[in-house]
Amino acid sequence: MKPAPQVQYDELDAELLQADPEPESDLRPRRRPGAGVFVLSILLSGVAIGLGGYAWQLLNQKQKLESDVAGLVQVKQAAEQRVAQLVQENGQEQARSSQATSERDQLQSALAAANAELLELQAYRTASKEQLAEFRDLRAKFQRMIDSGALDISFRRGRMIVEMPAAVLFDSGSAELSKDGTATVIQVAKVLRQVPRHRFLVGGHTDNVPAVKQYKSNWDLSAARAVRVTETLTSHGVAPKRLVIAGYSEYDPVASNGSDAGRQKNRRIEIILEPYVEEKMVQGLLDKEKKAAPAAKAGAKK
Repeated sequence: MKPAPQVQYDELDAELLQADPEPESDLRPRRRPGAGVFVLSILLSGVAIGLGGYAWQLLNQKQKLESDVAGLVQVKQAAEQRVAQLVQENGQEQARSSQATSERDQLQSALAAANAELLELQAYRTASKEQLAEFRDLRAKFQRMIDSGALDISFRRGRMIVEMPAAVLFDSGSAELSKDGTATVIQVAKVLRQVPRHRFLVGGHTDNVPAVKQYKSNWDLSAARAVRVTETLTSHGVAPKRLVIAGYSEYDPVASNGSDAGRQKNRRIEIILEPYVEEKMVQGLLDKEKKAAPAAKAGAKK
């Protein structure tokens, strides 16, 4: 290929001038094409600077928001921890309250039991004082007979006992009261009529020597002697409903049967004053147990 012919710029300009002739007076300086691009680039630079500033503001706002969000997250976490702590403390407080309530109920139960026991002890103390005063009073009333050896007053197994030696009341091997024995029982009847509220158990006792042939056994002899004393008491004013008869034979000794002195002590008639205060105390305890039983059963079902 042949190279394109190079056109001389002077010739081209001449042709253009011939084609569009202009007066010299109308000729104006031509605007260079690079000026608009320069202006546009300045404008774009300004816009870019503006956008950069705006972007910088947005970045600052974003960082501030992120910082605020991080702060709020920390506040939220702290609040959640505090709430959890309060919930835990509330649970502990409820547990302590429940424990305190349980301890209070236990203390109240213990206090009620202690009060009940105190009342029982006070009642027992009062009863003991009454028994002691009654014992002294009875002993004072029988003092002349005690001094004469006709009887004695003792306190055994929680019971007050008027004890009369069989030798004072009966002939040897007999269940019939002697003259002196009858007089002794009559004197005893006068005192017992003055003792209120009590029931009396008249008990016959023997030693371990077999009874005479008139009686089948010492059971028979001891019971027969108790019957005779009881009949004499009732015939001299002691109410029959206050008297009970028992034969102990040889099985409730107060001394050894290995000696004459011991056997003599074992042959006796006892008039036992049945306690009445203790019965009330026992009845009170039984009533308490009856009342407590339904509550215990209800608790067991739960």
